[in-house]
Amino acid sequence: MRRLRPWALVLGGLLFAAAAAGQPRSYPHSAVLDGAAAYRLHWGRRGSALAFRLEVRTRGYVGFGLSASGGMASADIVVGGVERGQPYLQDYFTDENRVLKKDPQQDYHLEYAMENSTHTVLAFSRELHTCDTNDKSITESTVRVIWAYHHKDMGEAGQNYHGANRGTKSLRLLNPEKEEVLSASLPYFDLTNKDVPVPDKDTTYWCQMFKIPVQHEKHHVTKVEPLIQKGHENLVHHILLYQCSSNLNDSVLDYGHECYHPNMPDSFLTCETVIFAWAIGGEGFTYPPHVGLSIGTAADPQFVLMEVHYDNPSYTEGLIDNSGLRLIYTPVLRKYDAGVIEAGLWVSLFHNIPPGMPEFVSEGHCTLECLEEALGAERPAGIHVFAVLLHAHLAGRAIRMRHFHNGEEQKLLAYDDEFDFNFQEFQYLKEERTILPV
Repeated sequence: MRRLRPWALVLGGLLFAAAAAGQPRSYPHSAVLDGAAAYRLHWGRRGSALAFRLEVRTRGYVGFGLSASGGMASADIVVGGVERGQPYLQDYFTDENRVLKKDPQQDYHLEYAMENSTHTVLAFSRELHTCDTNDKSITESTVRVIWAYHHKDMGEAGQNYHGANRGTKSLRLLNPEKEEVLSASLPYFDLTNKDVPVPDKDTTYWCQMFKIPVQHEKHHVTKVEPLIQKGHENLVHHILLYQCSSNLNDSVLDYGHECYHPNMPDSFLTCETVIFAWAIGGEGFTYPPHVGLSIGTAADPQFVLMEVHYDNPSYTEGLIDNSGLRLIYTPVLRKYDAGVIEAGLWVSLFHNIPPGMPEFVSEGHCTLECLEEALGAERPAGIHVFAVLLHAHLAGRAIRMRHFHNGEEQKLLAYDDEFDFNFQEFQYLKEERTILPV
């Protein structure tokens, strides 16, 4: 019986070598930081620096920061606004007691500021690494950004407390830009649970069989989006999609069942190959323009098993869920098919963290023999990796996916030294990486 386990998913296409006075520039990334959509962040890399643009529904000050814990203690903060027509921006930090102090080394640089009747807009930049002990370096790991705003400016009455206008959100600020292919006009199909009764227990894995509706002709899935029932964003922790035996019939579609249960249907045991994964905090996954997930041929998935992990630590009763996935596809074929490698550590009764340990490292190994068997059909070119999903549960603090070839360690495939259980999304690699079968 499988239980909670950390894993890393590698999606690989089968490839061969392939200013204050001025207007702000474009920003490839954006996120709404609050539930009321009053605080929007845009950002993008500019060489060794990161450029930010804040658009906030206020005519007072705007605060933004980076925090190891997501709280105010020991945070790297910038505060700015427009007061009586004059822009201001100050670099601050907080100590362990959350006391706000002006940073003697000002590393945030104002590029643009504007205020109208409803909003304040600030554009500024900062080096990724400032050599300032009061600043937090910006890396490829998860970053917990903190935000706040007030209806008055900083100088009107000292340090106005922001009250409830504050929050935190985990982001990956250095995710590379990805080429987005418009999918509004493309066909899609949904794989969603139907009125699943979520038990009043901490962890539940629920499995449901589906039949892929696209048959008899090859298509490529170009994007997969999570369909999380409103209000269940913290209940649905992750979703795995498995390819099942093509010898099944439609009778397996009638009902779902708890996974890894002694009474689960035998048909579930035929579903072993992971073809997609989503985890909490992640957005939709878009395949690169030259790669797609193949569906519609005899060799492609006809029956799939969707495994949903429900996380209910408060043992809430009466929960009914209808979450799932949306697969957007196209008949215009791409050059390469996508696949998945699942690597990591299977958790069992023999995997324990000794009590009282301040930290503990667990290791899972995909050996040379493992790669030879898994990638035998890809000789000699191997596969090219374009994205990685690092996954763990509550005990996880940092994850690294290492890569070795001919006995020598290569550059890390992916890492997250600030892992957040509630924010797990794909890391798009800047350059595709080759994994060889030998």
